[in-house]
Amino acid sequence: MRKEIFMKTQKDFFRLSNLLLDGLSELKKVKLRQIQSDFENISCKCRDVTKDSHLFFAAIGKSWLNSAERVISRVNRNLSDFSYHLAKFKELINADETALPKLSDIYAELIQTEQEFGQITFDASEKTLSVTTEPITLEGICLGPFEIRLFIGWIPKLYSSAVYRVIALEPNPAGSDDNITHPHVSSQCLCEGDGHYAIKSAIEQGRFCDFYTLVVNILQTYNADSPYVALSEWQGFCCYDCGCSMSDDERYYCEYCDHDYCPNCSTCCQSCDVTICLGCAYECPSCNEPVCRSCTAICEDCSEKFCKDCLNEENLCENCHEQRKENEDEEQEQLSGKPEANAPIQSDGVGKTTILS
Repeated sequence: MRKEIFMKTQKDFFRLSNLLLDGLSELKKVKLRQIQSDFENISCKCRDVTKDSHLFFAAIGKSWLNSAERVISRVNRNLSDFSYHLAKFKELINADETALPKLSDIYAELIQTEQEFGQITFDASEKTLSVTTEPITLEGICLGPFEIRLFIGWIPKLYSSAVYRVIALEPNPAGSDDNITHPHVSSQCLCEGDGHYAIKSAIEQGRFCDFYTLVVNILQTYNADSPYVALSEWQGFCCYDCGCSMSDDERYYCEYCDHDYCPNCSTCCQSCDVTICLGCAYECPSCNEPVCRSCTAICEDCSEKFCKDCLNEENLCENCHEQRKENEDEEQEQLSGKPEANAPIQSDGVGKTTILS
């Protein structure tokens, strides 16, 4: 069961200061172990250089010119890699100049944090230290107050992951995603942007009041260039046809008019399966199915538009095909009832006398 302690007494602050100092000590050990690992890597590369040097001198001494050239070629290939690791090692050592704060310094930070943010809360079971912001409103949209929760046990992981969470206490999430409670907060993780190194340095140096202040400043600022969801779309995406709000999962894009539509205002072409809005869809008068404009064609006889599946190889609809067939049959019948043009005319014997012998 979660147990929260509101910091009231001097003893509480000293107890919490010790926990924070332990976390920072573990973080220091993590960095020193990384330096140790890189130190060993640089040492191995130096030994490789020494080994190549001996091989080169031996090859020169014995006039093994081809072997000497191979050693030079290998050293040349390794120089760039060695220079890169040496620069990274130097950067890591320079970054380790941060000294551990004193217990009294951390105690003073907690007092300052309480004065700045009011009541601070310690969760004894999860070992978290939290402050609560004032309700935040950005461009007229109320997002409510947020709890900034620092996990003391996570501090040694500062160089690889976030060690705090930003939790909406009265969430007003984006209409398209319930996990986004702020334009720069997704699944309780803050997109720190340019504040990333400042926040990391504040925690590393034990400046916890500065850490909370930096996070609050980001929460109170809207960067329109990099939000998870823009404030203009906070209430959800708007259907271009009916104007209803919809989530990202409910949004359908029509490539013919370049607009987003809700499920009720969109459909699917029955020929090619492309999504289209009802305004761009065409209902085939033969099969009564919706199709996109790319899947329609004109009947050559009636000049009416049909889906391509309802026209035959001669680009005729069913009615026109049957009508043309009836016309052809009728013409055939008329032709079959007329005499042939070159056939001889037979006499019927009128006006002739039969002579008997």
